[in-house]
Amino acid sequence: MLYYSIQNFLGGADATITVSSEDALYTLENLYNERPSKPFRFTGLGLPGDPEFICVEFDDPKRVTLAAIFNHNLTALEESADALYLKGCDTGCESSGGGGCDWTIPDYALDLAPSLVEDWNDLYSFLDQTRLAYRLEIIDGGNEDAYIEIGDFFLGQYTAMANAKLQPGRTEEPRLYRAANKTLYGQHWTQAYSQNLNLSLVLHNLGDPDTVDAARLMVEAIHQNGGRAVLIPNEKHPFVYYAHLENEEGFMSQFSRGLTCEITTWTLNFQTLTKGIRLL
Repeated sequence: MLYYSIQNFLGGADATITVSSEDALYTLENLYNERPSKPFRFTGLGLPGDPEFICVEFDDPKRVTLAAIFNHNLTALEESADALYLKGCDTGCESSGGGGCDWTIPDYALDLAPSLVEDWNDLYSFLDQTRLAYRLEIIDGGNEDAYIEIGDFFLGQYTAMANAKLQPGRTEEPRLYRAANKTLYGQHWTQAYSQNLNLSLVLHNLGDPDTVDAARLMVEAIHQNGGRAVLIPNEKHPFVYYAHLENEEGFMSQFSRGLTCEITTWTLNFQTLTKGIRLL
């Protein structure tokens, strides 16, 4: 089953965002600018009882079914006090000292730490909560960078392509960017810059016209969003992708058609958004 999501609620006019600390250069707006290579940074790592946090309060309770963090620098969270939680509260972002939520006992809490995958800096979790405020809390005391960085924080709703089956043989390969200079004497001087993934997805055996319509709706929704979408190939896949739809035509091939059903194949070619520049 393929899952996708378009709208990041953090960028809506009904969302007010507060953070525990903010780097002067890597500012709050970078949390939801759809450019994971332009990240947000806290100034610290969080302490027991005093985590770094991002709190999003909406004008009215908002239903969220997908939470994701892209291009983070979190470690394995091996220290005893380390934590990574998404919490929800029905009384807003204000702490209990100001008459608001007691974030030590929120209305909802989801431990995101088990979603961390070594050497993969995008993570996600499904949920189904309708809350006035959502708060991401982080303590990462062993982080050698001395700050916590997040490329994009995503809260939204996913759509499941229930009758669209991803076929085996999905293409997923890195694309490497570098500056290369070969001298007249055959010496190579290179600089490694960045990498992203080329992702090819094939949907097969859609089965009926309604499911074809759902695939077409997905492609058009991604197109209307500037070609960007959050992708999860299936619910058991540990990775999430913030990607751009590369192909603009030739999506569908029809194999057979009956009076009430048809068999088609949809091919979608994506490129994950760059995760940053590294100069060696």
